[in-house]
Amino acid sequence: MQSSKRILTIMLSIALLATGVYTWPETARAAAKAITVTKNNWEPVELNHLPILQNGSALLPLREIGTLLNSKTTWIPEGKRIVITNPETRIELTLGSKQAKVNGKNMAMRTTPYNKNGVVYVPIRFIGEAFGAKVAWHDKERRVNLDLEAKYVYAVQGAAAYWLEKKNGKLYVAENADSVKLISDTKAEVLGYSEFTIDSLSDKVKVLQVYDNYGEPSVHSNTFKMVLVNHKLVLEAKAYNFGHQNRNIARSKGNHALLMNGANLYEVNLDGKLVGEYDLKAITGYEDDNFQVEWYDDHYMVVRPERTGWLTLVDRKTKETTLLAKALLDEEHWKIYQSLDQFSPEFYQWDGLKVIEIKDNKLLLEHYLFLGNKTTEYTFNLASK
Repeated sequence: MQSSKRILTIMLSIALLATGVYTWPETARAAAKAITVTKNNWEPVELNHLPILQNGSALLPLREIGTLLNSKTTWIPEGKRIVITNPETRIELTLGSKQAKVNGKNMAMRTTPYNKNGVVYVPIRFIGEAFGAKVAWHDKERRVNLDLEAKYVYAVQGAAAYWLEKKNGKLYVAENADSVKLISDTKAEVLGYSEFTIDSLSDKVKVLQVYDNYGEPSVHSNTFKMVLVNHKLVLEAKAYNFGHQNRNIARSKGNHALLMNGANLYEVNLDGKLVGEYDLKAITGYEDDNFQVEWYDDHYMVVRPERTGWLTLVDRKTKETTLLAKALLDEEHWKIYQSLDQFSPEFYQWDGLKVIEIKDNKLLLEHYLFLGNKTTEYTFNLASK
């Protein structure tokens, strides 16, 4: 009887395996564990679509592998072609084919790119190694790791992608599946953690911004801005900040772009033309080499010297200035801020003032007092000036 039950159980298991209803426990556990991806053996990579295994090769979604490798990906429906590119490498693939081109040279892959539920997957080892990464598969963890050097900072908007080479400031662009082109050598140099963003003034005019936070303990920052007109560099600027928040505004109330270049403020219109330039050192009398601009309209601008820290109102027509902390704070608090060391933690928010808006000919501000963590709103009447 026992023997009959065993035989029946085995036969049932075989039947379930054949129909795909049952899997061995080890296989089930492996299938349940999703494949993960890391960079440089420590940084987890977040993916919108999970990687998959095909014929022993790990495949990643096309768009996401492009982001991971700071490379532009383009899907060309005609011929079901795929182009992945950066300033040094160009890969051309075809859906369903093991044949590929790397910088014009024909090469064969172990597995084919394919479409799963509208998502195109490509082999990570082949793509990663073509872009100079070391790719390793950790079987027990079901993890793919890519060791790679981030040589460029990368940003994409619409059909255009931009790369800035960290060490030498070379700026590149590629549109659609076109080859990458050098725009210009810039003065930018990226030293630490960076963010690359694009502000479109129009279809033809772009302001590229690279924010670079560096040093220990990450107290230094540079903000590089580059104005492009039809992908030609027409203006660039650099602003430095030490140990404080970056409160620079990107646009004026008239929607013009604002660029800080040390102590010089540039205003650029929607056509990419320089329509205003101000030497804030000369206007305010402060000796700081770097400034921030926190408000800018047709009549006034509110600026701040980066080290001295006093928020200052400037009448654009007369160039008359008002030191706002002195005008608004009571004598006791004004003296407290005057006594602070510029490198002390209490001076992290400078004089504590922050612009809210100008409305009905009044400048509205918020003040944070570090003593008691108190926040107060102030109004400065512009009509009395």
